[in-house]
Amino acid sequence: MSQTRPTYGHMTSSVNRLITEPLIKKYGHLNVVNPIVVVKEGAVAFYLYEVTLTSSVNKPNSNKPESLDGIQHYFIDYESSPRRVSPPSKLLDEFMQPKFACCYDFILQQEIYNSVDIDYVWFSGEKWKAMELTTVYTPLTNQAEAERLVKMFYRRPSWTGISGPRAIYTLIEAAADLSLEYYFVIVNSARGVSNELVVDGNAYWFPLTKENVERIVGKSVPLNGRFGPFSEMLSFL
Repeated sequence: MSQTRPTYGHMTSSVNRLITEPLIKKYGHLNVVNPIVVVKEGAVAFYLYEVTLTSSVNKPNSNKPESLDGIQHYFIDYESSPRRVSPPSKLLDEFMQPKFACCYDFILQQEIYNSVDIDYVWFSGEKWKAMELTTVYTPLTNQAEAERLVKMFYRRPSWTGISGPRAIYTLIEAAADLSLEYYFVIVNSARGVSNELVVDGNAYWFPLTKENVERIVGKSVPLNGRFGPFSEMLSFL
């Protein structure tokens, strides 16, 4: 089955400068990346670091976390002429066709691969860390309200279906392979489902682990959750 088309523009492989800019300022541009996890037959096939018209966080010489399982990673520049893949690979010829503006365009029109992206990955100087960012419109007024909202995440389309939250489990597996300290971060959006963040509001975050996903699916609060101002969340990262 081919991957479902996103419900709003640039649903994947899109990062927010309100997150990336503080990370880049703190850790340096070459230590901040946005990897795409390409999946084939239920397993991670390879990792992609792409440059597109809407995303330029990844650089040819960016530092990247290494796969414990020896899974290959590639850098793809959709904006260069001619388009560039490093290291060179015939495997990615189809991804690089002129009609595609990003790898997701290719993913959507075929049946072999699926993909998920790890929103933000960075090297802190001591270890690799990562976060999965999601937004809610209901104000995060306090920790109890944040946890009430989190317990309803099992209703979201990405958490339902025959395989349950399969995409999230894939992200957790990839994070383990890349030795990432992984967090799930919830902040408010200024309007509905959007990438416009409320920076003077609050945030709630917790370790993104299989156990915590299972707790949310079971309508329970995740372990080791933290609540605070948006600015405190950024400082924690």
